[in-house]
Amino acid sequence: MRIGWIIIGLLLLGSQAQAQLKKTLHKVFEVPETANLLVFNIYEGDSYDVIPWAGNTIMTETQVEMSKASRGVFDFFLEEGRYDFITAPQSDSLIISSKDLLRRVIKLEDVEAEEKVHSRIFIPDYFVQQSTTVWEKPEAHQEQQPQRKKLNREKMDVDKQLHEAVQPSPADSTNTSTAPRTQNDDNG
Repeated sequence: MRIGWIIIGLLLLGSQAQAQLKKTLHKVFEVPETANLLVFNIYEGDSYDVIPWAGNTIMTETQVEMSKASRGVFDFFLEEGRYDFITAPQSDSLIISSKDLLRRVIKLEDVEAEEKVHSRIFIPDYFVQQSTTVWEKPEAHQEQQPQRKKLNREKMDVDKQLHEAVQPSPADSTNTSTAPRTQNDDNG
């Protein structure tokens, strides 16, 4: 009889426990050349770390854990983009923001689902932290990239023989009567 009560107790405890749902999301954003500031506007209930890396893009890695909810509910909120990031370029800055800044509580039959969201945001390593939400590009990196050197053909700095061989014709290019005929002409 004792074993029977133990089995019943374990079954009751097991029916109350639900699996914890987990997912890791990745997203990559380009950094505009004009962006000298990165401004973070992350949902206040989420934790995040900003990590400089050798890349020239921004990558977000978001770990989402949900308990007291079904797989269908979890998948629905993932598809809706509840945990996604968006960017908004401004004149000299790039705002990186949580897509959903006003997350409503998820309730199922008087049971509130628990969410734990932690993001790691990888930014180019030439940005320097100015405050908890602002990173700035130092002036050395703000300078425009030097213009590429023109090729010789673009500068018209070509061999004299080639330059003489490709002299523009004095005839008007719209005057077809002086143009030489070829085998492919329709009229002739």
